[in-house]
Amino acid sequence: MNITVINGSPKGKYSITYQNIRYLEKHFPELNFQVFHIGEKIKTMERDLSAFSAVMDSVAGCDCVIWCYPVFTFLAPYQLVRFIELIFLRKRNIDFSGKYTVQMLTSRHFYDHTAINYLQAVCEDLEMKHLPGFSSDMEDLTTKRGRENLLTFGKTLARSIENQIPVSRKFDLVHPKPGKYSPVNVPSAEHQAGKHKIVLITDNTDHESNLGKMIETFIKLVPFHVDIVNLAEFPFRGGCLECLHCTIEGRCIYSDEFDIYHENHIQSADCVIYAAEIHRHWLSSTWKCFYDRQFYNGHRSSMMGKSVGYIISGPLRYESNLREILEARSEVEHLYLLDIVTDEYDSDTEITALLKNLAESAMWAVQTKPQRPLTFLGVGGMKVFRDLIFTMRGLMSEDHRFFKKHRLYDFPQKQKGTIFKGYVIGFLMKSKRLRKKAAGILKQGILEQYQSIIDKY
Repeated sequence: MNITVINGSPKGKYSITYQNIRYLEKHFPELNFQVFHIGEKIKTMERDLSAFSAVMDSVAGCDCVIWCYPVFTFLAPYQLVRFIELIFLRKRNIDFSGKYTVQMLTSRHFYDHTAINYLQAVCEDLEMKHLPGFSSDMEDLTTKRGRENLLTFGKTLARSIENQIPVSRKFDLVHPKPGKYSPVNVPSAEHQAGKHKIVLITDNTDHESNLGKMIETFIKLVPFHVDIVNLAEFPFRGGCLECLHCTIEGRCIYSDEFDIYHENHIQSADCVIYAAEIHRHWLSSTWKCFYDRQFYNGHRSSMMGKSVGYIISGPLRYESNLREILEARSEVEHLYLLDIVTDEYDSDTEITALLKNLAESAMWAVQTKPQRPLTFLGVGGMKVFRDLIFTMRGLMSEDHRFFKKHRLYDFPQKQKGTIFKGYVIGFLMKSKRLRKKAAGILKQGILEQYQSIIDKY
């Protein structure tokens, strides 16, 4: 049984994720693994067609493709996203059709499900048969339970391929394309003096596209000057290498000065608007490079308390995973999400009205600094980060200082008063007689603290 492994980690054979593959190789000698470290060699894949074709030829002749990667900022790394772009650009998607496929990834389980959903949707676009994958913590292979789970996964994978089991589909193949947006007579807002800085980030190069016209309309409707940051013009040297150089030096190892550029042009903004087009269940590999490279900030929200909005061209209503990523990014980073405006409307007037509201909301937000409570998207994500940073505070010293400064170490074991009350009430409630008498008193007692606040304010 031939297995093609596409390793998306920029660390290549030194990837923690790849060690899971090596463990399977040792314990399943009947499986023939052919490994390609495309994450380490993505620049070669871009310029050397023979290197790219070697991967495609292996895929065409295999029984199963394993996508092996670490989770980078809600998704697969930039290098793997770029490789997927090349598959479709070079029309080699036919090589994947009908093949079994599975994902093996490692992370701290911070939004690994959104990474899995993204790649499964891509695999189904490639008409592959997607089997349940293996998402592990970075230390799982060092534990007995982790190794047992990995062996169970290997046995299940071999059995599934050998028996040619049928596979159900999770995502739609065809999404409706939005109609053409042609705004007419959009009045320019009267310019207002002010020191507030609004930045619009995009990778758009086609001013006649829907996204180009939506950007133009938005800028007209904002009475302040809007700084444009076009990612297509930034000379990225490459994607994040997961080298952790920035956790020690505080700067990225690349010499393209992205960190300085980000701090001067983006972190200094009061409000940021992201304008992008949907490509294959994400935005583009350029956007993924941009997000991954922000890791030089570590797990710190460099824009905490600021406002963001999105202008999206494409069928976002059919991309629930992408919407979750956009919303979760805002919550985890403690940003105020103004709106996500798309071109999924039949009426140009309605799209323009939504853009006008986004412009007015941006103006209101930079002046009032609004906040809203977090949902599970933000609370759950921050708890994962909190525990990670506290455990690795010796290495991630800058992150540790940030979490202490902003009181993000909200460990429940430190809430001694609440814990003590719980013990007292729990002890009393064990008595049926007291429980019956206390039921009404408890209801009233719980509400007293809220009533006093309502009366006071």
